[in-house]
Amino acid sequence: MEPAAEPDFYLSSTESHSFEEPRRCWRLKRLRYGDRDDLLLVSVEPVIIGQKYGLGGRDIDTVVLAPRHLGVSLFPISEWPVYVHVARVLVEAPNLDAALRLEDLQLIAWAELYETEEDARSARDRARR
Repeated sequence: MEPAAEPDFYLSSTESHSFEEPRRCWRLKRLRYGDRDDLLLVSVEPVIIGQKYGLGGRDIDTVVLAPRHLGVSLFPISEWPVYVHVARVLVEAPNLDAALRLEDLQLIAWAELYETEEDARSARDRARR
């Protein structure tokens, strides 16, 4: 799937050095996990270097996002920033039509979603002080 020209939002983290540089995100698909149906598969750019996660030269270009706080939704996002869990998918795309299982995901970061790249960079800069 070709991403839209403009990203839907930006992923960054004030808690994880690996994720502090903002990444552009495009919504791909809503996913289920157990009794939750509020997970979101997104395409990210730049990609996440896969070597840190045992992937050798294969990088991560899609991740699953899940709200970290009760009562917060990604469908739609009504307040920024949104605090999320970031997980990499351990199953192939065709298997993403069913509900995900614990063994289908690996949590790789806590992060935030920002409406603009400028907001993500400002939050990062404030956290560095």
